[in-house]
Formats: sequence, C-alpha cells, structure tokens
Amino acid sequence: MHGVVFWKAQTGCDWSGGDSGQLFRPRDTSQLITRQDVRCNSHFLSTLPNPDLHLSIATGFGCVTISWPGFLSDFTVAGTNHEYVVSMLSGSESCAMMTGQNAASWGYFNIATNQWNIDILKDAGFPVHLLPECVPSGCMAGQTCCEWHGVHANTPVGAALGDFQCSVYSCMTDWTDAVLNISTSAQLTYAMPLDFTPPNIPDPTSSISYLLYFDGSYLVVAASLNGGNVVATLVGMLSGWMNELEVEVRDSNMYEKLIRCALGVLPSWGKYTTRSAWARCKKYTPLTSP
Repeated sequence: MHGVVFWKAQTGCDWSGGDSGQLFRPRDTSQLITRQDVRCNSHFLSTLPNPDLHLSIATGFGCVTISWPGFLSDFTVAGTNHEYVVSMLSGSESCAMMTGQNAASWGYFNIATNQWNIDILKDAGFPVHLLPECVPSGCMAGQTCCEWHGVHANTPVGAALGDFQCSVYSCMTDWTDAVLNISTSAQLTYAMPLDFTPPNIPDPTSSISYLLYFDGSYLVVAASLNGGNVVATLVGMLSGWMNELEVEVRDSNMYEKLIRCALGVLPSWGKYTTRSAWARCKKYTPLTSP
C-alpha cells in the first residue's frame, strides 16, 4: 500500500502466449520500493513540506520516495504494485485509477476531500504529473485487454484496493468484530462508527492511526513490530545455531515446530481446544513462510 513502482507509459510490460494463455512480464519498470525502504531519514523528512492530511508521513511512503532526487528521469508513470498490475491488465498507457485507500498510504492525500495536496506539492517542486487519478473504492478501472490465465478479454477490472483493508474485510463478519492481522508486521484493528471522522492534524506520538475503509468509514489501527519479519529473523537465528551444531533443519520445519509450541501453550476456549486448533492449522501445511 505504501510502496511505489515506476514504469514507462506504453512499454511497461510485454505480453506473450503461454501454456495457460496470455501472460505479461515487466519491461520498462523500476524495482518495487516498499515501505521498508529507509533512505529517507528524519533529516530528509524534515525538508519536506507539511502535508494536509490526518496521517504522519514516513520513509517508504510513495510520495516521500518520489521526492527523493535522482532516479525518476527514465519513467513517466508511478503507482503501487497494485496499480501496475491493474494498468497492465487493462492496457492503460498511464497509471490506472488509484483508490483513496492506497493514496492515503502514499501521504499528501486528504481523505476528507479525496484530493492530493497538489498546491503544497507543486510549491515544493514535486512531479505532480506522477500522481494517479483517485476514485472511490469499488470503482472499475477498465477491462482486460486480452485473455489472461483463463480470464476472458473485456472482463471488468476494479481499481486496486488496500491490502490491509482487504485482509480485514475478508474476516470481519460483524461491525463489532476486532481483527488481528499478522503479516510483515502485525495490526490490531476494529471499525469506527459510520459518523466518525479522523482528526485533521496527525499525532506522531499516538500509538494508533485511522485508515480509510469502505463507504467512507474508518478503521482504527494499532500496529506492532512482532509480525512476519520478526518470526523470520527468529527462524534464521535458530537455523544458524543448528547449522553451527552441524544439524541440518529446513526453515519450513522450523516454522511448523514454532506453531506447535505456540498452540501447545494456548488455553482451551470453549469447543476450540488446542488439539482442534492444530487440526485446523494442519490444513494449511506445508508451512513454508511466516
């Protein structure tokens, strides 16, 4: 959601035939620069103009990355990797539409007005031509330009949604549910009342943030650092120790053992005992990633 990839209009990919139908491969594109990019340190951030939005900006955010000098001359289009895929599927010469969910994650986007901070960015010399057109979540961005992995040509393609919002939407069955999402990091979230509006000024000291959800509603989010990256670091450390002891162990086996340990200390919650919980987890084996 926060990341950015650059490409050249009209030459962003090459389409070719394959065993499962048409497929595309990146052509004139940059590498994907994710939210984990750390080149924009606190000193660089202090040189950027103050945004008109309710979220603080940070290194790795799309607009912050675009502000970093020296590597944009070869590209004419920018978007998240979601918009790149949507644009290639729909045969768009420029970036397909961007929803407010992704735009807000780039920074310098006011979700109350659904507008980029154009004037602020122009005064700072920002290349505003790289900012995609923003549309409400649920809008169609175009149609598939050809058959793709069995998907017929002229199939409607929706504007890309935020990956975090989608992960919440997939499991929040009731508006009163809270959701714990564990991925690169981990987030605990629940939906705010429909009439809620976030504060106009970000609070960089706050441990919570408000993300645009669907139909103008918001999620309140408390993020942590003990997600997949930390688990991967732990597995790497344990594997290193085992190798020093000349004991070969696969990372996938290490993940499985960690899950067994975690489930072994869980209490019994009604009908969901640790035994039944482990039986449900086994449906998703083999475990090859955090």
